[in-house]
Amino acid sequence: MLQWSEWLALAGIFLLGAMSPGPSLAIIVRHSVFGGRQQGMIAALAHGLGIGIYAALSVIGIASVMVAVPALGSVIQAAGALFLLYLATQAGRSALRPAPATLPEPTTSGRAWRDGFLIAFLNPKVPLFFVALFSQFFEADNALGTKGLIALLAMSIDTLWYLLVALLLSATATRQKFLTFRPWIEGTFAILLALLALRMLWQFLEQTA
Repeated sequence: MLQWSEWLALAGIFLLGAMSPGPSLAIIVRHSVFGGRQQGMIAALAHGLGIGIYAALSVIGIASVMVAVPALGSVIQAAGALFLLYLATQAGRSALRPAPATLPEPTTSGRAWRDGFLIAFLNPKVPLFFVALFSQFFEADNALGTKGLIALLAMSIDTLWYLLVALLLSATATRQKFLTFRPWIEGTFAILLALLALRMLWQFLEQTA
């Protein structure tokens, strides 16, 4: 059974991992600012689910297989890069459209759910992170319940962090300020996501060369 100090250490690591800047944060911010609170929260919940799935796979040992078979990780990496390129294209097209005069009405489309989930699930660094981390905390005598609680902790912290981001950035005043600069912000998102995608594709090509 883990000690309280170990639980606190895990919670801190999970929080730092969730807070680190990257494509996940960019997607949650984009949906929160331009889609509204509902879309931002949906994307945050979906992202937490993707993280939770990888955490659970690590608990039962399947993620170790993914790490042990480089080809599988490469496929996930290539799929993630292509998805980022798709999102970059969408953001670029949005940047070219004139900024609307008023805030768009929030919708319940599945795009926020899809983007939030896939940006986590198609990130090959997530299973690597969990396998490396859990190897330091799991012991042979750890009960399955303890392992399950660790996976639940990872998913909960990730979800709560991005829900907080969605709540803060989806306020009407905040969205109204962003609206004026929407083409520039969307253009920045497009460039950022495209660069991340090209980096992932380059790493994929290096691994398969």
